[in-house]
Amino acid sequence: MIFLMLAVLQGAVVELTARPEAVLIEESANARSLNFDLLIRNTTDVALDIDEIKVSVYDRTGALVLRRFVDSNGTRPSVRTIDVTEVPAASTVLVFNPFHRFDRDVDLARLVFDVKLSGKKGIPAYSTQLIVEPRSYVTRTALVLPFRGRMIVYDGHDFLSHHRRWDYTIPGLQQLGFRTNFMRYSYDLVPVDERGEMSSGDPARNESWPGFGRELRAVGDGRIAAVVDERPDDRKFDPGTLAGDRMKVWGNYVVIDHGNGEWSLYGHIRRGSARVKVGQRVKQGDPIAAIGASGSSMFPHLHYELQTGIDTESEGLPSSFRDFVRILGSRRVTLPSGTIDSGDIVESR
Repeated sequence: MIFLMLAVLQGAVVELTARPEAVLIEESANARSLNFDLLIRNTTDVALDIDEIKVSVYDRTGALVLRRFVDSNGTRPSVRTIDVTEVPAASTVLVFNPFHRFDRDVDLARLVFDVKLSGKKGIPAYSTQLIVEPRSYVTRTALVLPFRGRMIVYDGHDFLSHHRRWDYTIPGLQQLGFRTNFMRYSYDLVPVDERGEMSSGDPARNESWPGFGRELRAVGDGRIAAVVDERPDDRKFDPGTLAGDRMKVWGNYVVIDHGNGEWSLYGHIRRGSARVKVGQRVKQGDPIAAIGASGSSMFPHLHYELQTGIDTESEGLPSSFRDFVRILGSRRVTLPSGTIDSGDIVESR
């Protein structure tokens, strides 16, 4: 649940909202993550600087747990770690929530965000507040990793990943029709060898990547909702083509409807590799396609995500997987279930 408070000065309003509106807590073994954005709307006729963002965390009894902030204090102020620090006149900007990770034992019942802004030389000054009541999300579908063997999470959805840093308020993306971050909880998964290497030989050749053509399997039971597999594995992508079909960002793809409000999307699959058709029922582990390099793919890999729908109108969902091994150098840690993210090297049977 989200409560919005407005700052009003001489009839002018600064609005602070959360996107998406439903704020989810992603639970991992040692942390709780909040993957959402702050939308700041400036309806004044002057540009405003963001001077401070503060969060106060309260537990379910209403007691203060902790307070954190980024502000303009110091010779190299912490507020500069936010890549957008100015809200132009009569404009809206998206700020990636800087308070995105908490210890596992922190009760995130209610978070109060206070934002201070000001014009030139600190005048005029505004403050606005947002109250967020996030909820923990437990993956409904019993999931396994989408292919067997050893892989690296080349890019997940941590705060620095490109999936996380998708600013759909940029005018060019707005013109193409993007209205949400459907990639919010995505993974780029790449098969690796025993040394953790993704390729050998000329990286410009798809065949130099051992993962190219690796069989993909259904992560969970469901029904095939979409299949496209006629686009070439040429790693070429023209963003202009998205105006007619935003799903072209994936090149070839398969979508599984798990029947419980969760959909699995497999992006950049190999041309002609689909082994399923729309409407077909699949069981966990069934072969469905192969890893390719179609669409907006820098190299052969699988883009996988759990989401709320079939296309880019969806929001991402946290996902946890069963029965895999985490590779920690010379150590192997077997996990009956768990989460993965950027940089992890894991193995699935």
